[in-house]
Amino acid sequence: MMSAYPSNVTIDGQEYTFHRLLKDDFFSLNLLYTNSRHEGYVLKLSDFRFLGGWLFRPLAAWISRREYTIYQMVADIPGVPALGPRYGKRGYLHRFIEGNTPHEIERQIVEHCQVVAGNPAFGSQKTMLSPDFFEQLKTIVDEVHRRRIFYVDLNKRGNILCSTRGKPYLIDFQICLPIPTRQGWLGALTEKIFERLKQEDLYHLYKHKKTFQPQLMTEAEQQLAQRSTLNKRYRQLLWQPYIVLKRLIYPHGSNETIWYKWKKEKDQSPRMS
Repeated sequence: MMSAYPSNVTIDGQEYTFHRLLKDDFFSLNLLYTNSRHEGYVLKLSDFRFLGGWLFRPLAAWISRREYTIYQMVADIPGVPALGPRYGKRGYLHRFIEGNTPHEIERQIVEHCQVVAGNPAFGSQKTMLSPDFFEQLKTIVDEVHRRRIFYVDLNKRGNILCSTRGKPYLIDFQICLPIPTRQGWLGALTEKIFERLKQEDLYHLYKHKKTFQPQLMTEAEQQLAQRSTLNKRYRQLLWQPYIVLKRLIYPHGSNETIWYKWKKEKDQSPRMS
């Protein structure tokens, strides 16, 4: 396994040693490296991890370069893990933030409290999320939008991180969409589209708040958590067919861990036995 990625990396003159695998899906590896002070960096290595995937490595390299460029545009935003250097043609590093994603928090609630998302009792469960978690997350998202970037993938709870202090972080900028500034009628049309796209990001943000902190939702936030006509059409025409295909690769609840590895993890987990 270690031949696929380095056992050590050097960042700013410090040596970091491979600690553990964080995520392994069909499109990338996320690996944790730590130094002697237990500070960590994540190496995200783009790769198509299926039979014949090596043929697509030039595409994986382009995807990695594109994501790194977008990350550079938002790297100084509080709530975005500090960006590290590139690694080879298909990888880059960013600081590791200790914590859990809402996806993991949901699993903990389901396993320990025997209630599922959507159940009125779910939102009353105590979590590590601070009371103003989603207000802070909105501040981060608003700043991403100010830099003319549509985040796109806020629907995925695995892209939001709650630190051990209850603070939000945005991770994974792979499919974010930078929106160029244009002039004339094309510029006006671009702005109109961008405004609609920003509302989609906010819809997902408040949808998550409605799941985890429904008692803190304002009337305005309740309205923003309603699915738009655009979202309904997108869900019907694109999202649902995508989910059918995705479930052939990633089982429900796996947070995009390849199915055979998820089965192995599940079989070895005493919490799921």
